[in-house]
Amino acid sequence: MHRFVYVSTAKQDLTAQQIADIAGACHRNNRRAGLTGMLVAHQGRFLHILEGDEAAIRRRAEKIQHDPRHGDFKVLQAREIQMRAFLDWVFVHETPAALPLFGGVKVQPLRALLPINSPLRGRDLTVRHLVRDFLASFKQLLAA
Repeated sequence: MHRFVYVSTAKQDLTAQQIADIAGACHRNNRRAGLTGMLVAHQGRFLHILEGDEAAIRRRAEKIQHDPRHGDFKVLQAREIQMRAFLDWVFVHETPAALPLFGGVKVQPLRALLPINSPLRGRDLTVRHLVRDFLASFKQLLAA
């Protein structure tokens, strides 16, 4: 079992449809590959946590790194794990209702990720700290 965590920045502003397309593709591809984790999209930045088979994660990471929509790709963690922090895969966005999502993508509002004890942050302390640090990197988390 392996975990891979990265942050990246969109090279240009993404429309709601583009964000929904990314979430939908991640959901389908990760499910097909047996990967769990979380993708947080906020203000043009992404935090993606992938857990599962190392070879499957390497294939996903390779595709993601070469996606022309991403820049400033930075790996935060790539390591063997004993237990998954996430039992499924979830997408987190500030305003899920604004996204044209469909097809079983599990979308949670960013607000649900904010409490320090939120179960959305995963079951592993290291992962919870990575989520905390990502959220802390924003001057403003939610629109007024």
